[in-house]
Amino acid sequence: MKLLVDVGNTRAKWAVLEQGRLSRAGAAIHRGLRDAEWLGGLDALAGPYERILVSNVAGPAVAHALGEWALARHGLRPEFIHATRSAAGVENSYDQPETLGADRWLGMIAAWRRVQGALVCIAAGTAMTVDALDRQGRHMGGLIMPGYDLMTDSLLRRTSDIARSASLEAPLANGILGRNTAAAVELGASHALSALAERVVDWVRGEGGAMPWVLIGGGDAARIEPLLNVQADVVPDLVLEGLAVIAEVD
Repeated sequence: MKLLVDVGNTRAKWAVLEQGRLSRAGAAIHRGLRDAEWLGGLDALAGPYERILVSNVAGPAVAHALGEWALARHGLRPEFIHATRSAAGVENSYDQPETLGADRWLGMIAAWRRVQGALVCIAAGTAMTVDALDRQGRHMGGLIMPGYDLMTDSLLRRTSDIARSASLEAPLANGILGRNTAAAVELGASHALSALAERVVDWVRGEGGAMPWVLIGGGDAARIEPLLNVQADVVPDLVLEGLAVIAEVD
């Protein structure tokens, strides 16, 4: 039995891998909380565990807290997964493979396990990332941009008239356009993110000659997916699935 933990910029998610299946999934916001507050959710998962595998993009302080928790509760040191030159059929395109974010790497590994063909992997979270694999599993590259909350917060925090007007009314839309400032801000961010994803899909299709499979996860997947003009599968736990693949092949 293995414990899998995905620590993103804002939330942590976890699941137990047993006999090839994920179960006992949970999640907690960690940003702005004391370590004991968000780690309390993990305390409910009784072991014993053979291994604890972690994807962490939230920095060294969170990694340290998780390491201390794992030693104290389970007598194990977590295995923090980093991108490598290749793994589980996926080939990294970065000159320095380890600089590719662990969450992006594991998401692609999980997507490749599902599709085994050309694909675009979208993670719509605090940041939105878009990565592509060709039909041989080679990473074609990716994009990173501010996610929905970062986009809208930057407008509302760093302007005066926009923020004031947006606070006056509930959002009112006319198709893709806003009929007041609140809607204009929300729709502007949502359509910018979906348009970027579509542009990557179009480019990958042009490069490979066939429509890639599109998978989308992350906290804002439900906001972005309906705006896409391409078919996309919403897969909430791609990073945890990628950790499960690594746990099986290592």
